[in-house]
Amino acid sequence: MKEKFLQKYESKIQRFFEIIPGFLTWLVLTSPIWLGRPLPLVAAFFLTFLVLFWVYRAVIHIIGLFVGYRRYKKELQIDWVEKLKLLGENSFTTKHLILVPVASEKYQVLKETVTAIANQTYPKDKIYLLLSIEERGGEELLRDIKQLKEELKGKIPNFWFSLHPAGLPSEVVGAAANRTWGAKDAAARLEKQGENLDNFLLTTFDADGIIHPQFLSRLTYEYLTTKGRENHFYQTAVHLYDNNLWQVPPLMRIQANSVTLAVLSSWTFEAHLKDTWSCFSIALTTLINVNYWDVTLGIDDTPFFWRAFFKKKGDFSGRTFYIPISSDAVQGKGFLDSHVSQYKQLLRWGWGVIVFPIAMRGFLTIPEIPFRQKLLQVFKMIEQYTIWRTITFLLTFGFPLLLFFNPKLRTTALGYNLPRLTGYILTLALVFLLPATAIREKIVKEKPKDWPWWKKVLTYLEGPLVIVNLLTYVFVPYVDAETRMMLGRKFEFKTTPKIRQNKKH
Repeated sequence: MKEKFLQKYESKIQRFFEIIPGFLTWLVLTSPIWLGRPLPLVAAFFLTFLVLFWVYRAVIHIIGLFVGYRRYKKELQIDWVEKLKLLGENSFTTKHLILVPVASEKYQVLKETVTAIANQTYPKDKIYLLLSIEERGGEELLRDIKQLKEELKGKIPNFWFSLHPAGLPSEVVGAAANRTWGAKDAAARLEKQGENLDNFLLTTFDADGIIHPQFLSRLTYEYLTTKGRENHFYQTAVHLYDNNLWQVPPLMRIQANSVTLAVLSSWTFEAHLKDTWSCFSIALTTLINVNYWDVTLGIDDTPFFWRAFFKKKGDFSGRTFYIPISSDAVQGKGFLDSHVSQYKQLLRWGWGVIVFPIAMRGFLTIPEIPFRQKLLQVFKMIEQYTIWRTITFLLTFGFPLLLFFNPKLRTTALGYNLPRLTGYILTLALVFLLPATAIREKIVKEKPKDWPWWKKVLTYLEGPLVIVNLLTYVFVPYVDAETRMMLGRKFEFKTTPKIRQNKKH
């Protein structure tokens, strides 16, 4: 009966869950206004809770960074090919299919990505590279890739490319459709060659991704030593955005580094709650069994986790390692264009909130998933899509708004002392920015050697801009995305152009 009810009202249930994230976000965001007059003490204590929660998460974040950095340094010092040899005769039976979707990237960007694959320490004859090219990329893009294939044919024996046609029925524009097209094409080629697909591990990342020489060797070791390896995805905890880090405006640099540090810390402490994002790996047979990516969605990475999670009845989770991949920070044609491109990218990331209705519908229809597991995931999503979307704004403006809409609260001891106390706590918590800055400096590329000393010093003074970033890029585009989904707007996928200046170092 429950299944019939869900089928009958499927569209209404979908619409209901699309509304919830944006509704909760705006409910919390405006709480000092609508809660401040009738229940000022409740509003004050809620804001205090947010302060304490922020400090708690800041402490966890810093601990996670230190632990993650130690693991990163340790893994870089290990010869992972030698470690693989210790596993015995099956050490190198795993073959790697690397899938890179290509939209409009330039030759320089693609060459660095492909060269990094050619420089892997893992045996080259066990690496298969497929570039899935969007047809709308044009003839110049196709010529560039043919040139790359010719230049590197001796280093990557199995180098393929496939042209993803534009405007296929039931597909929306986005990376999900391109990845699916490329993965299906690669699987068909492998089967035609008589390959056993059980031996293949698929890794996908964007066209600007540059993997460390030990990336595939370390990934293979993690895969082979994981119990129930087909029920996991594999992802590096060290995702750098430093290909062009010192060429972009300060806010782009701060945003890029913030993502790097957040991913590193969260994998250290919350691996059981992580989902697929950006660069990840999965057994090729698992990808086929879950029917690839959802081509009706423009967003591809995080929704894929839920696709696999529900197919596996909840028995699907992440495994991590600490060998890095480097990608581009957002860079436009100029100062203003860079900021606009950054907003568009984060708006696209914000549309990742589409997983909320996907997850909630799955929880309703798949009873085999333990209730505790469902509850943890729901709490995680509420924290991600409501608390973190609003916390910076409320920490900054919550108490002023509360006192503005309820001036009588100023005359009470609580109304006088609580804002000051929380202000002191937040000021003290800003000290945690210092160790985060130190770790950032140790893992990203060094500043250009031809920079004058004063320019290098200025990068250390960018700290206060973190607050600006939190109140703009970490806040506005994500709330924008949730609001659009709440109002029934459709997502329009737009790629972020990869623009780099010629390097001098």
